[in-house]
Parts: sequence; C-alpha cells; structure tokens
Amino acid sequence: MRRLNAIVGYHGYWVVLTYMALVAAVVGMCFALNGSLRYALICLMVSGVCDAFDGSVASLKERTAREKSYGIQLDSLADIVNFGVFPIIIGYSIWQSVGSFFIIHAAVFSIYVLAALIRLAHFNVIEIELQGTKEKRKYYEGLPVTSVALLVPVVYSVCDIFSFPLASVYPISLVVISLAFVLRVRIPKPRGYAIIILCLAGLPAIIYILIGKHL
Repeated sequence: MRRLNAIVGYHGYWVVLTYMALVAAVVGMCFALNGSLRYALICLMVSGVCDAFDGSVASLKERTAREKSYGIQLDSLADIVNFGVFPIIIGYSIWQSVGSFFIIHAAVFSIYVLAALIRLAHFNVIEIELQGTKEKRKYYEGLPVTSVALLVPVVYSVCDIFSFPLASVYPISLVVISLAFVLRVRIPKPRGYAIIILCLAGLPAIIYILIGKHL
C-alpha cells in the first residue's frame, strides 16, 4: 500500500469492483463498435454485477471521511461511463447496422445521457449529505442508472424472441428509461439477498444472448 501513496486518490480492495466495472464497460464498448453486440451486452451485465456489490465490499473497510467521499465520486463517475455512455455506444452500434435516421437517434442519445448525468449528480448531493449523519439511504429517488445493466439486455432479448425491430424499440426504451431516471419516484434500495436475486434475474438474459437466435 505504501507504493500507492505516490498515486493520487485513495486505493484499496474497496474500490477494485468499481474499477472492474469500468474496465468491463470499456471492453464492451469496443465490442459494440466492432459489431459484436452480444458480447457488448454481456460486458454491460458484468459491469452491473460489479457495481451491485461494490458498496457492500466498501462497507467492510473502516474508511475516513475523505475515503468515503472519494468512493462516492468514483462510483458516480464510473456509472456515467458504464450506464450512461455505454448504452449509447450500444445504440450507435444498432443504428449503424440499419442506417436509420441519425438526427432522431442523436437526440434520443443526448436526452438519455443528460438524464443519467442529472440522476447521478442528484444522487451524489443526497449521499454526501447523509455521510454527515448516521442515517442510511432506504430509498432511491428515480430509477437507478445501474438498472440499465438488466433492462437493456432484456429489451434486446424480447426484440429477438418476438422479432420486434430493435432499431426502433431501443430508442423508445431509452426515452422511457430517461424519464424514469429523473421522476421523483421512491424506489426501495435493495440490500443483502435482494441484490443477489436481482443479479440472478439477469441469468436468463445472459443465457439467451449467448445461445438465442439473434437479430
């Protein structure tokens, strides 16, 4: 750990999953831009699983106020890439494959990433305020951006199974998700076994993406 003191930031096992989630997203974006949509979706789900457990791992360490603040900022900065930009790259890959209307897709992608950014900034403000108290977050305001790690593969699988046009359904899905990000709707924060159940809920999508008929 002494060697890491020469590097800016705060480092330890409690940030490793956040780093892994970001790496999975970057690899997935490379797959998407290369036309390998299936592998991109798998990477998105891997990123989501890493993000689901990074908070639980971080809570195992006794951290200083600065380390906690660093963790909050690091998590949200990674999330805007993993679940804000990454789904846009997937959408761009889909758009490129069919050559549909550029302006419409560009507008949808912009709305989506702005909604994700607003949602994460709002989350950070509330989370930093809670750090000064003993109160723990019980609810999210708006749909968490990490939910797209499950929603996007499900949209893909449903379109593939029922032969829906993915290039049309995907942008509509992003608009709906964008609205859900910023609506003041209270969503219970999953804990313990609930997180595991949510991760397991993605298994059918993973299996189908790997062995399904595909678009």
